[in-house]
Amino acid sequence: MSAKTSKKAKAGAVQPVHKVPLKTRLADNWQLYLLLLIPVVITIIYKYIPMYGIQIAFRDFKASRGYLGSEWVGLYWFQRFFSSPNCVRMIRNTVLLSLYSLLWSFPVPIILALAINQLRFGKFKRVVQTVLYAPTSSPPWSSAV
Repeated sequence: MSAKTSKKAKAGAVQPVHKVPLKTRLADNWQLYLLLLIPVVITIIYKYIPMYGIQIAFRDFKASRGYLGSEWVGLYWFQRFFSSPNCVRMIRNTVLLSLYSLLWSFPVPIILALAINQLRFGKFKRVVQTVLYAPTSSPPWSSAV
């Protein structure tokens, strides 16, 4: 290839992304970055701002004083929990309840759906589906005024 043709080939070629300046890439794709801003803001609001409340575990929290007014005690509550005689039992009960909940809530709805699918009478099948899957109303004494 001659020197003239190689210069023309280079002039018509697309530049690699890493050689295009960031400012140019942002200007070319500003709509995509604007769309990306929505989930970033939602993530900050619902995932990172509540992390501020985690400091309750490290304070002698009093609701009347708030987060910053309560005394900082560090790992005191963790040491107290892990040194209590009921610690192992509480951890075991928590793990077992979670395991039982997982074992009960995972296969039972699938088995129920398969059983309903095997019903022969269409009208009865629809009634069973409606009764089982329709949301239940709250009791009259718990309604807000």
